[in-house]
Amino acid sequence: MKEPEQIVDFFNERAIGYDDHMRETVSDFEGFYYSISACIARTQEKIRVLDIGVGTGLELMGIFEKAPNAIITGIDISEKMLDRLKEKYAEYLKQITLVKESFLTFPFGKVTYDYIISVMTGHHLLPNVKCRLYERIRKALKNTGKYIEGDYIVNSEEENSIMRKYEEWVKVNKSIKEGSLHIDVPLSLETQRRLLAEAGFSKVKVIRQTSKDVVYYANP
Repeated sequence: MKEPEQIVDFFNERAIGYDDHMRETVSDFEGFYYSISACIARTQEKIRVLDIGVGTGLELMGIFEKAPNAIITGIDISEKMLDRLKEKYAEYLKQITLVKESFLTFPFGKVTYDYIISVMTGHHLLPNVKCRLYERIRKALKNTGKYIEGDYIVNSEEENSIMRKYEEWVKVNKSIKEGSLHIDVPLSLETQRRLLAEAGFSKVKVIRQTSKDVVYYANP
């Protein structure tokens, strides 16, 4: 396993070219990012949205098209990624609050948001860390809210291989802090469903799926 970088350094260094990189990496780029907002009802209400690992905000335009008065809180550890977001969404900045912090430590509150969104973020987290995050997300959603996630997926065989390699690496790097390093540990959809169920979500509905990525929402 390649020696990973500090996650904040990784994304600060790649902020300028991040959007172009994702266009080259994600299959059907436009379809993927617009599917994030597919289950958001069209409304003029000031719905509250939390976007964890918001990056440069690739998914936000689709949200604003569905809910132009949405109030969005975006959390990201990379200041330079957030700077790019501010440039792109200058006309919406009165509706956007940006927080430079790890979403693993930022307090979400309880029964606060209509939607919580995570896009191309969770594949940096190990299953136990992700499950604890899902529990916090569920508690922060309103009863009628939805958690929407879009991310890379692998099949079960690939998942097992990735986890074995990671476990071998961590044996000699025992002092790593959760969420501090840039690692890629994408999971299978089956594992994702299990983790969400363990965190207390009642239903998972797939919106879009390819062999490499998936978009779904979960109800608390």
